[in-house]
Amino acid sequence: MTALVRETYYRALWALLQGVVTSPAIATYDRRLRAMERMGDGELPALFMVVAKQVTERKSALPLRRLGAEIFLFVANPDPKTASDIALNGMIDAVEAALDPGALALQTLGGLVSHCWIEGDTEIFSAPNGTRAAAIVPVMMEVP
Repeated sequence: MTALVRETYYRALWALLQGVVTSPAIATYDRRLRAMERMGDGELPALFMVVAKQVTERKSALPLRRLGAEIFLFVANPDPKTASDIALNGMIDAVEAALDPGALALQTLGGLVSHCWIEGDTEIFSAPNGTRAAAIVPVMMEVP
């Protein structure tokens, strides 16, 4: 597998996430992660996608490859009386909906991968009295 082939899969996942970008009016989206504390409230909500762990296993004669990505979601709520994780939950729902192909089907990113899914714990960072919240959603792609 070459870097160009790997990037084909990551580009397909990024293209799928474009639907999330338009649904809750994301102000900032990029494949280059930025630190939330260096972002102004006007740049939030934000969605970033970065390459994560890549796993290769041997199953019989053929290797089984899984490519990971992490989706970073950042939100701000200037009202200290309202929990910022309310907006964060909406963004997580939008990412899950984008990756959900429907009942009894697999998300294949248009036939490029065998399966693409959220795998593992979604990490949530939310201060009880803060005005910002963040989440990291782990995604895996099984490639042929």
